[in-house]
Amino acid sequence: MPSVAILGAGMSGLAAAHSFQDAGYTVTLFEKSRGVGGRAATRKREGFIYDHGAQYVKEGTPASLALITERFRTPDLIDIKKPVWIFDGQGHIQAGDEKQNAEQKLNYRNGLTTLPKKMATGLSIQFETRIINVQQEASGWRLYDSAGYNYAGFDFLFITLPAPQARKLIQASQIETALQQEIIQRLTPASYNPLLSIILGYHPQPRTRPYYALVNSDKKHPISWLAWEHEKAPERVPPESGMLIAQMGPEYSAAHMETSDTECIQQVAQMIAQLLQEELLSPIFTDIQRWRYALPAQKVDGDALNAKTLPQRLAFSGDAFVGGRLHLAMEHGIMVAQQLISQQ
Repeated sequence: MPSVAILGAGMSGLAAAHSFQDAGYTVTLFEKSRGVGGRAATRKREGFIYDHGAQYVKEGTPASLALITERFRTPDLIDIKKPVWIFDGQGHIQAGDEKQNAEQKLNYRNGLTTLPKKMATGLSIQFETRIINVQQEASGWRLYDSAGYNYAGFDFLFITLPAPQARKLIQASQIETALQQEIIQRLTPASYNPLLSIILGYHPQPRTRPYYALVNSDKKHPISWLAWEHEKAPERVPPESGMLIAQMGPEYSAAHMETSDTECIQQVAQMIAQLLQEELLSPIFTDIQRWRYALPAQKVDGDALNAKTLPQRLAFSGDAFVGGRLHLAMEHGIMVAQQLISQQ
């Protein structure tokens, strides 16, 4: 039975893991954090349930949609019915694209992390394990972690890390020199925008709107995305309360990555009130998440990279190659896993 090591238990890695497992492979995932899903992340605090990374999953292809609505379906799966509207740098709000709003916006009553947790069931995952070095051996791949342990005997290696982290890993690894240089060269152009997610809980609930969220259409406003989190499901907030989630644009996020939580929250709360022309009371709950590798600003050619690495039983997948949408990461993981399986 062939074996594969997958680095990263985000959506791409989880989707790939099931493709390998379905094909009869022994699969082990290595995840540096304590949980799965990457930016498909949810927190539950003080009666509030909120997605502080990705906001929902788009429909995608039949393959990725079937994973959500059939294979890993849960009773609390929901489709966010209200539309997404747009606003510009001057704060003018108007209806969004009808075609895009006709697509499903899939989420869960208990948070978006429901999906990766469901997908992780039955998989072998080594949590809080940071792989810092890989070695190409005649018998396959050997991995070394930051604690000094090594893991040997993997026939295949599947890397789903953000491109800067993947490049750093390859630079530190024992791989045939020409292949190593080729991988580094192809990963180097990739870059990511940082993102600050500002979470504000209110009582009473902010004024009801005809939309679920607003997205900045011209990229000229400090706020990139503003969502009424309680519109996803009433269970998301305490009774008669509401929650707004502001995700800031790249320039604001980069400039304030080290700014204090208090200052960021105060600034963003004022921006929201001005944008909405609504007098909001002081929030009863606040939180902040700083994503250093949020959304790819510059993608790289995954097909060209994998054409070089697949014959060595090595593959790369993830948002560096397809962009920041969760369904795209899942679809890329499935596609590349199938390509690697075909190398047998």
